[in-house]
Amino acid sequence: MQEANEWRNGWKIVLGCALGAGTGVVLLFFTFSIFVLPLLTEFHATRGQLAAVQSLVIAGAVGAPVMGRAADIFGFRKVFITTMLMVIAVELWMATMVSTIFQFGVGTFLLGLIGAGTTAVTITRPVNAWFDQHRGMALGLAASGLAVATIIAPPFLEAIVAGWGWRFGLIALATVGGVVGLPAVYFLVQNEPPQGSAPRSPSASGDWVFLKEPQFWLMALSLIGMGVAGSGFIGQMSPMVQQEGLSAKVAAVALSAFATGQVSGRMIGGWCLDRFDPRIVAVLLNLVPASGFILLWLTQGSAPLALLAAFLIGFQQGAEIDIFAYFTARRFGIANYGTVYGALIGLGWIGNATGVIGVGYLHDLSGDYGFAQMCGALALTAGALLITAIRLPPAQVRAA
Repeated sequence: MQEANEWRNGWKIVLGCALGAGTGVVLLFFTFSIFVLPLLTEFHATRGQLAAVQSLVIAGAVGAPVMGRAADIFGFRKVFITTMLMVIAVELWMATMVSTIFQFGVGTFLLGLIGAGTTAVTITRPVNAWFDQHRGMALGLAASGLAVATIIAPPFLEAIVAGWGWRFGLIALATVGGVVGLPAVYFLVQNEPPQGSAPRSPSASGDWVFLKEPQFWLMALSLIGMGVAGSGFIGQMSPMVQQEGLSAKVAAVALSAFATGQVSGRMIGGWCLDRFDPRIVAVLLNLVPASGFILLWLTQGSAPLALLAAFLIGFQQGAEIDIFAYFTARRFGIANYGTVYGALIGLGWIGNATGVIGVGYLHDLSGDYGFAQMCGALALTAGALLITAIRLPPAQVRAA
């Protein structure tokens, strides 16, 4: 049957994309909090200043639509391999040559600009092209590569940074990208299914006509709200946990708990998207994890509560990638997928940068993260409720 054919022909695509996603630039973003305290010490900066530097990944707002469009034109493999090589080069430059916070900011900007080619902007394209009936689960499995990497990496990365410094931590991340991510995509991933088996597009709109559709802007506003909620806490998760009186090792475990939540969110989210009303699934998978921010606000030296909060926030972040990649393919089709999804993610970076800057500066103003945590819960709730207004066409059934 056709359902079996999807997995028989597409499992290599999912595996290759999972390994590529797990070793791309987002792994640095998700583990960045491990670097925060050593960078503050070396550059004599405040958390707000470092958060402003980190927010330069807003360059992804430009990089995402460019890379998405490039994937539509040249294919996923060429875009991913080229940008991964550039990401590795920038990380090695930052590790060996950077000596000021300004130079570190330049490197962060470049990673945001070109690193979009190693993210879900491009990685979800071949998965959406190869899968139709099991699209949600396939997207969840592919995106879980990053979550699994974020489970495994923090304890090792924390040990490397503690023993040898943040520069060796960047070298380790660059090495993983070159040894794992590049070969996986090169040998396992094909751009499109064989002629005649590609999913049918439910929307044959022109290249940029989607910008006139209210549904696109509802998705963008929802993603911005979720970005405000999640990104600032990812970037400062380690110092946030340590401020509650917990150790750096517990903070590293919190990052792993966050990643475990991502895996759960992606698997559960993908399974539910294939079986239930996607809008209801999306709302529930974002509203329930909002309690994680409240738990962080209530946490006072309790490691179990901090780890549970990190898990819940990770759960939402994991489901988020499935949801918007699924909604984009379902609403706008595959032929123009990279262009639409790249523009969506590019706008979503507005929320990411706002969250990164906001959490750091709210800490500097108030002396703790409590107010920022409550703002995160409200932003996530608003983003989830916007999903209820999105309309999706009926699911397409691929001919056997």
